[in-house]
Amino acid sequence: MKIKGVDLKDITIRPLSFKLPGMKSVKPVKSMRLQRAVKAGRMQNRGTMRSTGTKGVKGIRLKERDFLLTLFLSGFVLGVFYITVFGKEVVHSTSLLSPYFFSKYERLEFAPEELFLYTLKARLSAFLILWLTGLTVFGALAAYGYVIWIGAALGITMTTAAMKMGLSGILLCIAGGLPHFILYVPAGCWILKRICEMSGNRDGKLRQWNSGKKQLFSYLFVGVLGILIFFAGAFLESYVNPFFLKPFLKKI
Repeated sequence: MKIKGVDLKDITIRPLSFKLPGMKSVKPVKSMRLQRAVKAGRMQNRGTMRSTGTKGVKGIRLKERDFLLTLFLSGFVLGVFYITVFGKEVVHSTSLLSPYFFSKYERLEFAPEELFLYTLKARLSAFLILWLTGLTVFGALAAYGYVIWIGAALGITMTTAAMKMGLSGILLCIAGGLPHFILYVPAGCWILKRICEMSGNRDGKLRQWNSGKKQLFSYLFVGVLGILIFFAGAFLESYVNPFFLKPFLKKI
């Protein structure tokens, strides 16, 4: 319909605000309801994004833990497989974990100071190498390889002990890891996680070198804390662990 050449379809009808004397202008009811609905929708979206983001971070952390555990168990299985298939003759011919070995061990007098320095050197050298690789793109690969190697070493040790001594050999391995493994296991998982995060982002891409000083200072803190942790672990290995082993060896 046209009125004097003007098409009514082109005319937009908008509600007008009205104002009474002594009162502020009142907006249309529909406009106010629409604004409230938009605000409520924005708040709901923000809450959903926060909850989704929190669940995503937790899921990523669980995936990292599961992946490290999978690598460790894979190395353990490889160590067990190697000894059971290729190392039977070596296990039975070696004097390790034999009665002769334990008789010599009982007569051995420990020098805790020398054992402490030897243990500290061995632990810190491995830690510092891994920590330095975290500053490169090869840190995650080095951490994964180290986890596999630790699992394989434990599998070889426990399988050898079980083949030589049975259940007593497994208990001996457990006693040999007390109490320092209580410190090493959670601390090692935390350090390896930080090395992987420094070396690469969570998507597995190469690390971007524009992350700023905050990340570098945080990683330096990991290095200092790691040194303190391995100082404490070396002390437990050299001064406390013999008290766990000697009573056990007397019962064998």
